[in-house]
Amino acid sequence: MTVVLPETQEILELVGLLIDEKPVFKEGQGWDLANPSPGAYITFLQGRDNAVEGAIITDLAATLYIGGKLILLPEATLKDQFQMGMADEPVIEAVTEVINNLRTLYNKIELNPHVAPTETFPYQVPGPDDFVAWVLNPSKRVDYVGQTAFGKATLTLIAP
Repeated sequence: MTVVLPETQEILELVGLLIDEKPVFKEGQGWDLANPSPGAYITFLQGRDNAVEGAIITDLAATLYIGGKLILLPEATLKDQFQMGMADEPVIEAVTEVINNLRTLYNKIELNPHVAPTETFPYQVPGPDDFVAWVLNPSKRVDYVGQTAFGKATLTLIAP
C-alpha cells in the first residue's frame, strides 16, 4: 500500500509554525530527481521493519531556508553555505527536525503506516538495482517551490 501524502495546507502551516513565518512555498514544478543540483538532501520515512514508505527531498536552497530559519542563522551565514554548495551540519539537523515534525501529518492519516524519519543524507541518484530506485519514478509526488534569498527552493514529498 502506498502512503497518502499530507494536504498542502497542513504541510505549509506546520512549516510556518516551525520557522516562525509564512513559508514561501506553494505547489509547483520541482526539479528532475535524476539530475540533482549540488547540495540536495533526502530523508527517508521508514515504517515497520524499516520499510521505506516515502521520502522528503530538499534542494540546497530549501535546506538552508528551512533549517536556517529554524535555528535562526543570519542570512549572510546561509548565503556563504549556499556559495560553498552544501549546508553545515546544524542546518541539516534542523531540516531533519522539521521533517520529524512533518511525519506527524503522515501518521495521523488513517490507514497510513506509522513512519519515522531517517537521518538526512546528501541526495544521490539511485542506480537501477538500488532498493530505493523508486525515487526516480515515485507513485506519488508533490513539489513545493518558492523564491528565497538563495534562489528557487524546492521541497519534495514522494512515495513509492
